[in-house]
Amino acid sequence: MSFSVLRRPRLFLAAFLALVAIVAGASGCSKSDEESRQAGNLGVRICILNSWTETVSVRYAIEDTSTREGNLSPGEQSCAEGTMATGCDVNGAIVFPEQAVTSVFNASIFSVYNPWVGAPGAWIDWQTLRGQEPDVICSQKQQGWSVGQKSGWSKGPVVVSVERLPDDQWKEFILIIEPA
Repeated sequence: MSFSVLRRPRLFLAAFLALVAIVAGASGCSKSDEESRQAGNLGVRICILNSWTETVSVRYAIEDTSTREGNLSPGEQSCAEGTMATGCDVNGAIVFPEQAVTSVFNASIFSVYNPWVGAPGAWIDWQTLRGQEPDVICSQKQQGWSVGQKSGWSKGPVVVSVERLPDDQWKEFILIIEPA
């Protein structure tokens, strides 16, 4: 009698586990689907690398955390992460020293984002500043970036480019400032 009592919970557990396996298999969600769905809900991280010859100023208008703001000397980088529910996850501006930029534009504004529906994207543009704060615009004009996609601008002696990197714990982007 005690043998059959011990046996029944094992049978019940085995039947339950078999049923769970059948239901999980019928849901149509493979491991790769699940990973893709999780990646679609990730926040964004952007690292700004100053490979140029001059010091620039980095200012974030929207971010959850950042490693640093302010002056970024040649060879240094600043990273920021964001997880906003709507709009841009991270955005800000890079201000160039006026004497170093021969163009009328002396600031580059940027936005990176990962919408709940759709693919992540990035946007960069130029502004003219003369002693005023940058007008940081959250723009989602360039959506649907695939890994390895790049965009950039050249103004006078400087090139600013942004590239989407492979996903990690974040949707990853790098913005590089370099000589033209």
